[in-house]
Amino acid sequence: MTTLLTNRQARVMATNPSAIVGMIRFSIVLRESNFFPPLSGQDYRERKAQIFDRARLQRRFQLFEDLCLPSLAAQTDRDFNIMLITSRDLPDWAQHRLMGLVQDLPNFYVRAYRPLANIQRIFKRSVFEMLNPLAPITASFRLDDDDALANDYIARLRAHMVPEKAGNIITFSRGHQVALSDEALRIWEDTRNCGSAGLALVQRGNVLSIPETVTIHCLGGHRKVGRFAPVINDKTNGMYVQTANGCNVTARRGGVGWETISAKDLAEKLRVKFPYLDAETLEGLHVVYP
Repeated sequence: MTTLLTNRQARVMATNPSAIVGMIRFSIVLRESNFFPPLSGQDYRERKAQIFDRARLQRRFQLFEDLCLPSLAAQTDRDFNIMLITSRDLPDWAQHRLMGLVQDLPNFYVRAYRPLANIQRIFKRSVFEMLNPLAPITASFRLDDDDALANDYIARLRAHMVPEKAGNIITFSRGHQVALSDEALRIWEDTRNCGSAGLALVQRGNVLSIPETVTIHCLGGHRKVGRFAPVINDKTNGMYVQTANGCNVTARRGGVGWETISAKDLAEKLRVKFPYLDAETLEGLHVVYP
């Protein structure tokens, strides 16, 4: 059973360490770091009040439960670990709900951090604790809690984990942008490099300490990571679903390229790699905001 890890513990290693570790931030609020640009300029208390607003958290849980989490549970290659990074101040009801969602998933871990925690150390520690120390090649990847990865994502990432690609970023540039908060469901076929969903860093293994650990998050904003490491573009089709859902910052690019689609047709389009996103689920996720 998954237990809540806190940074009071000096070192908590994964029960089943893996060469692949993914990181998901779930409503984490830190004093010195702001992951939500619309709240830029607000102090910690103001940001915390908005991020922990019950209606907003309910929406985040809906997306995490119906979209993100099933995509990871459906992976054809299940040899990977996920660290859910959240706040020590997360309301009790939300903490209990989060723990309940992953308690039966042996490769999911949850760590709650205090407001003064250093974000780079959080990322380093999250990966270090989950990695197999004997793996010659490792990979870390990022995913937001309101997005989903194709069911062959881990398998495709593992294919890139070879010595000659160590130190390289892997971007999966073909995926689906889905608008879930407009009057109608809309989709846009994205082909841009270095999107956040599934962006990964391949590294040599045998790292022995947290300071030595380098993760995909250590390279900064996802669109700018190419400044710091070579980028390999995997153009496999349909590798992610990224949502514009009413409580995130994914934009609609001015409407360019967006197409209206029914829930039934969208479910059929996504069926092979996202089989759990049936028409009923997509209709439930479609929440129109004023």
